[in-house]
Amino acid sequence: MFLDVTRHRNPQLIRRAVTFHQSGIIPPNTYVIDVDVLKENTKKLVKTANENDFTLYFMSKQLGRIPALAKMIADAGIDKAVAVDFDEGKVLADHGISIGNIGHLVQPGKNQWAELLDWNPEVVTVFSYERAAQLSKAATDKGIQQDILLKVVGPNDNIYPGQEGGIPIESLSNTVDKIRQLKGVPIVGVTTFPNLQINAEKTGMIPTNNLKTLLQARDILIDKGITVKQVNGPSGTSCQTIPFLAAHGVTHGEPGHGLTGTTPIHAYKELPERPAIIYVSEVSHRYKEYYQVIAGGYYGRSNIRGCLVGHDEGTILDQYVHAYSNSPESIDYYGMIDAPKDFSIEIGDTAIFSFRTQIFVTRAHVALVEGMQSGNPRLIHLERKW
Repeated sequence: MFLDVTRHRNPQLIRRAVTFHQSGIIPPNTYVIDVDVLKENTKKLVKTANENDFTLYFMSKQLGRIPALAKMIADAGIDKAVAVDFDEGKVLADHGISIGNIGHLVQPGKNQWAELLDWNPEVVTVFSYERAAQLSKAATDKGIQQDILLKVVGPNDNIYPGQEGGIPIESLSNTVDKIRQLKGVPIVGVTTFPNLQINAEKTGMIPTNNLKTLLQARDILIDKGITVKQVNGPSGTSCQTIPFLAAHGVTHGEPGHGLTGTTPIHAYKELPERPAIIYVSEVSHRYKEYYQVIAGGYYGRSNIRGCLVGHDEGTILDQYVHAYSNSPESIDYYGMIDAPKDFSIEIGDTAIFSFRTQIFVTRAHVALVEGMQSGNPRLIHLERKW
């Protein structure tokens, strides 16, 4: 999905990764992140956010929830993370990363609220009165106040399978009244996901109906006299979308793929953020007319189209073959690629992909590399998945 744009805008990342793999510095089934470009992207996002009076929390799940990388992002200007579940929050908080928002997309378990409060999150997102009540008890037991966001959902909203949930907009008013009777959990805003999607022409990001629901929910809170501090509108947060979101009343965004230049629109338009991540593996064997690549890092929504194959960084950019997505019913032990007609493949050659990923749901390793752009690449961290 992002291979062409990466080959064009960050060829150094591809070339150096071949040498790293061929020399044994990184193993097959490894995501390689160009931390210098990622830092540049982060600073661009921060600058755009500041110009639009917009606040950012960074997302780490698709980058593997690696504390070392989270610290780099924080140092580059986004100082708080959004944790989509308790486990992500714990690994980040235990390593000193400040938590901005937690609970969206996954609600913590009923016995996890007390530990979560010890991390001092800026806000906690709740999907229901029942979860708010659990958090209220934990907060009052500790004698503290914990600001909360309400996740809202409308009847015509776009909710991805496996992510269903939230307070129906038609019952939000009554639910707010009930939650306001609880102690220790003041309501400070609303959120939902996804608020943006790529348009049919692949030329820009456009609002989903969720954004309309989000703003309607904000107005309901305001009508009830609540001071709304956050209108949190994640999905596709980038330098291109931040001004649009801010102009429509959204106050907070949560860049994830924006950090690596891999939001959907980045595959089609040259935007300020450059691609900063690739997937590196190895040709394992030939089976019939196809080659099989060691896998483990594939993702069901990756939109794999092709890969670059070879063992020499001087020729890798020109050695493209078609690649196939695996069936979601199968474990990705291997990935299948075509046998090329204009060059030869050797067993052990490097295979480089660039597609939409969520590293935290894979079995892939993650290599953090700096110096790609200066010609002095150095592996500074290898997060092994075992």
